[in-house]
Amino acid sequence: MQKILRRVATAERVAAKRQKAKDFTRYKRIKKEAATQTKQQLSLARDEVEEGKQAIRDDWAMGALSPRTDVGKFHDAYGAIGEGRSSGAVRFPLAVRNARCQWAGGAYYLNLAVGDRVVLLDGPDKGRIGKISEINHDTGEVTVLDLNKSNIRVAEILRKEVNGMRAANIELPLPISAVRLVHPITDPATGKTRDVIINQLVHSGLVTDRVTGKRRWQRVVPGLNISIPWPVKEEPNLPAHKADTARIDVEERTFVPTLLRPPMPEAVIDELRGKYSRFRTRHEPEYIARLEAEEQAKKDRAKLIESMRTPLQEFHRAEREKKKKKGKPRLTLEMLEKIGEVIAKNRERTLNAAGVSDVLPSRTSTEAPPPLTSSTVEPSPPPASA
Repeated sequence: MQKILRRVATAERVAAKRQKAKDFTRYKRIKKEAATQTKQQLSLARDEVEEGKQAIRDDWAMGALSPRTDVGKFHDAYGAIGEGRSSGAVRFPLAVRNARCQWAGGAYYLNLAVGDRVVLLDGPDKGRIGKISEINHDTGEVTVLDLNKSNIRVAEILRKEVNGMRAANIELPLPISAVRLVHPITDPATGKTRDVIINQLVHSGLVTDRVTGKRRWQRVVPGLNISIPWPVKEEPNLPAHKADTARIDVEERTFVPTLLRPPMPEAVIDELRGKYSRFRTRHEPEYIARLEAEEQAKKDRAKLIESMRTPLQEFHRAEREKKKKKGKPRLTLEMLEKIGEVIAKNRERTLNAAGVSDVLPSRTSTEAPPPLTSSTVEPSPPPASA
């Protein structure tokens, strides 16, 4: 038993070590991807800043002779940033996400949802309040509706979707650390309700559904023990199209089974039973006739192939027919005599090679041995004298 326990403990340690190595490799990969993406965005920003500074220097030095900067890729998009800068990183490491979401409960138990009202602490719209339209859990960023907008150059392949515009004014994502939740709270002393900026949130009452694996919890303001309700999810307003089927048409009962007709069409029976199953025993007459016709066509083709023979094949066929008509060969008396002569010659040749004139007949065990005579018996010697 102790040996089994040691083996189990060793297996658990090996599995934990292997999982730790996988997690560390994944962490390094995510960190490297995020660093590469951030480096690319910083490089793009530096290039655009340098281009802007160079344009200012040229305008100061050359005046009216300075080159135009609103042509080429900046035509009708002068001052807009590139689309590469508007896209965030692929995924930030967990430490960075936790640092961004620290006031809201961390990255795992984020106490923000789409529809929450937040106030901006950074950017050109600092101090303004808006609703969250999107949350990116991979980067710890939120997009606030109609706030923190910027002009983005639109790629050529995407201009058809924005009516051919070369630049579009869209919202840029903000880190969660740059926003704070705003919620109306009633003051128990005065009884007045006003919007309050909440700087800290924690989760409470965590419940995990065993079937779906989803987690639910309440968000609470620490110190005040005030539970902040989650925003109500708005049902999407889906427009009706001509090809859509109305619910009233779906729920309408159009079939009532009776005893005067079968409960389902015959075509449905074929679908349920398996029309082409090899275990099916009952078939339609047309299907049986088609199979019989295919089998007969195969037989006719085999007969046609059999009738198409070369002259050599015809000759071999005729020879086989002759052999069949003759039947099995039989030995005649002349053949038997000839065979006996050959056997005798071979026997005489074998005996001469062995130096034997003839083979002696073997004596059987029933024959008695020859009697002894006096000539064959020798006298015994006299006894020795003392």
